[in-house]
Amino acid sequence: MKNYEKLVWKLIDREISDIEFADLQAKLLSCKELREYYQECLETDSTLVSRHHSPFLGFQEKKTEKKIVPFFTYGGWAAAVIVLFSVFFFSHPEPSALLVSSEGADWRGIAVSDGDSMPTDMLHLHRGAIEVDFPSKTKVVIEAPAYFQISSANSLILGQGMLTATHEGKPGSFSVQTPVGSFFDLGTQFGVFVDHTIEEATVITEVFEGNIKFEGFNKNDSRFINEGENAIIKGHNRNESLKIIANHPYAQLFPRPNLKAKSPTSAEQKGLSEIPFADARKSESPDIDAIDIMLDGNLRAQINYSMVKGIASALDQKVKILENAKNNYTPSDNITFAEAAMRQIEAMGQSIVESYVKFPEIRYWEACQTAEVIWDEQRNEEGQITHRIPHAQRLKQPREGNRLLKNLETIREWITDVHIIHENKGMGWASKFGCPEDGKAIFDKRNKNLLAITYAIDSIKSNLD
Repeated sequence: MKNYEKLVWKLIDREISDIEFADLQAKLLSCKELREYYQECLETDSTLVSRHHSPFLGFQEKKTEKKIVPFFTYGGWAAAVIVLFSVFFFSHPEPSALLVSSEGADWRGIAVSDGDSMPTDMLHLHRGAIEVDFPSKTKVVIEAPAYFQISSANSLILGQGMLTATHEGKPGSFSVQTPVGSFFDLGTQFGVFVDHTIEEATVITEVFEGNIKFEGFNKNDSRFINEGENAIIKGHNRNESLKIIANHPYAQLFPRPNLKAKSPTSAEQKGLSEIPFADARKSESPDIDAIDIMLDGNLRAQINYSMVKGIASALDQKVKILENAKNNYTPSDNITFAEAAMRQIEAMGQSIVESYVKFPEIRYWEACQTAEVIWDEQRNEEGQITHRIPHAQRLKQPREGNRLLKNLETIREWITDVHIIHENKGMGWASKFGCPEDGKAIFDKRNKNLLAITYAIDSIKSNLD
């Protein structure tokens, strides 16, 4: 089978000849192992960061037609085998789910137009987003980049990407299948994000309203997830138990979907046609992050950045408490604010140095604002805005942004004040018992903390990647 394995990679790399493709197609029909090997190679190829091409051929979709890439054209071989492959692994009932709307949808392989029934073939949404209605009274928004398949009239398989679902039908009548297990909707709104590497699949879910049931491949992994809860689920293969992290503070990836809003008119739809779905949603809010626009399509980087923003927000809340206290502080008996708040300042410094977070590894653009959002507006003859597209533009002079870097510098300044006071008042000053030896140990530890915080600040400023 070795020669056919080489042909599989030549197919994915678009280097296969017509004769070789015919030979490979015949072998795929008769060899289950080769079909499984092709699927593994296709999934592996999609995870390689250095490879940006797709085994599907792109094209412009027409409004009233469903296009399929021709089997025997350049780039169409892989699409042909995808269709062939799905014959062996998936049933093909008459689809009942409908594509009711889309925003900037850019398909690879099979394209679906608004108002069409969803096919049961494997689909690749390269850019944009779509909204699908299922007979189970379920609305699903799928955001690119995504690989998915409508497996039945009331379920779908999400191989990679992000979706949000609103279910108002019978509990348990709609499900989302992922590489780590299945989610059953019990009458709610929830989100699912799927990503994977060669070794591991990661699924993140969050419940906005109601609850859902998760069923893993092993019974011990099954559980209910209720309103306001989230979970990160990681798995290597079906035979091993899953790693499930419940209610992780940085797993909140999904904005609440607004699926009950009225459909736009044709004129409104035309005005939104050039705004990607995610960006159109962001344009409704003044708090648009330019970095999120710059990271569009890079889900892994978006998750990391979301985590950093969560850390920055938590730190900012604590720093602002001390800043407000300092602004309202009235010195008495010549006791400065640094002396009065010594314990709180010391604790804040220790939380930075002894944190689970590796602050020196945070990038400069994650710790302050290095870009801003500008809008490209186009108007019609009457002067009305017809297109409004957000873009990210780098700033010549960075701003505070999420204040992570600014707050680290503020904490260092406060700790330095305490350190100078301690040195001036003698080693016994910081000791509860007035013991010089005890105070000296506190002084030395604080000095190490100052060095560590300074190292973190300098590392962030120099980490311009």
